[in-house]
Amino acid sequence: MATTLGDLKLRFSYRVGEDAVPSSTAEVARRVSFINEAYRDVIRRQYWWFTEATAQFNSVQGQESYGVSDGVPFNMRQVLELRYQDRLYSQITQADGMQAFTLPYNNYSESYFLLDDKLYIVPALGASVTNGIKIKYYANPANLSSDSDQIVIPDIFSDVLVSYAYGRWNQQESERGSAGDGFAEYTEILDL
Repeated sequence: MATTLGDLKLRFSYRVGEDAVPSSTAEVARRVSFINEAYRDVIRRQYWWFTEATAQFNSVQGQESYGVSDGVPFNMRQVLELRYQDRLYSQITQADGMQAFTLPYNNYSESYFLLDDKLYIVPALGASVTNGIKIKYYANPANLSSDSDQIVIPDIFSDVLVSYAYGRWNQQESERGSAGDGFAEYTEILDL
């Protein structure tokens, strides 16, 4: 079963001693904000296996850079692997990549680098191929907004979001001890 935002909101309500999610839209929005804050914090901590994704898009002969409008995923955090027509390309640094554009391409064969939200392939590809570029990458998941939105964190660890939100909620309620308990539980779950 995949955990949804609706599940998290209900768990949070139970955690603070309520029988159901409150009807106040302002209070629900505040809690969802805390849950999303926790979600982003967990994802930022490292490159998690559960955020791995794949994409493919068209190559264009002679095109040196590819952006979101070319098919590069908008939520790409870090490239794990890039293949062009099933040939593996190596990642190089931005400095080396920029040098490659001013020097002959033979110094860096079949390489790529990221700069200013664009993917640069060195040398520029020699043919236009439908879905010729395939990437495996770490994705930044979207914020949760609808009750049916599912989290990418495995269900067994989903309580980490409720613990963090509980800590933040108590922080704003000036309940320092309870806030500390929520954050301690959050840290404990992350350290498993």
